[in-house]
Amino acid sequence: MAEASRYFFAFDTETGGLNPKTSDLLTFYGAIMDEDFKILEELDLKLKPNDGRLPIAEAGALKVNGIDIKQHLENPETITYKEASVKILAMLRRHLQKRGRYSNIRPLGQNVQFDIDWVQEHLVSKDEWNNIVHYAKIDTKLCVDFLKDAGWFPSDLGALGTVVDYLQLPKRNAHNAKEDTLMCVDVYKKLLDIMASKKEGGQPQDLISLLESE
Repeated sequence: MAEASRYFFAFDTETGGLNPKTSDLLTFYGAIMDEDFKILEELDLKLKPNDGRLPIAEAGALKVNGIDIKQHLENPETITYKEASVKILAMLRRHLQKRGRYSNIRPLGQNVQFDIDWVQEHLVSKDEWNNIVHYAKIDTKLCVDFLKDAGWFPSDLGALGTVVDYLQLPKRNAHNAKEDTLMCVDVYKKLLDIMASKKEGGQPQDLISLLESE
């Protein structure tokens, strides 16, 4: 049996608040990427609640993400949660290659559990998510926090933009679901490059040798 292709599901959301149970989801961007981070398929969605209900959004959240609710709802590209759910699930299933009970699709994001909570509250049920997406999450925030704790990165690094600046990566438009996702991917790729550079001659080496080389 051929080995399943390993894919990343890089994604981000813009929301109407901090609590998915009391505010609404406004945008979603998600991309299926191969191991070289080539985008195989992507969705960039503007969202609104089902059945004509007005979205619940806090003024502070809208100030951060710059979304004008009136223009958002008038945009013909804005679709309901139900319509978005169909699109997201269809994209994921097109790339799903299970071997046993494990998915080949790993979620990737910055503070990724925050966005998973919003997606599961409004778009894809927890059961559907767990049946399609691998349980092992890749969170660039946790990766950076570990490197800060280890003394490799400055302790004052915080939001994604500060990490992008520190690593001298291209600065995209923050608080835009697509641009934040692509910055997150840039950060993860850079972190992988940093780790790969520690391999002697580009070859794997045991941890003790790696530490002794410092």
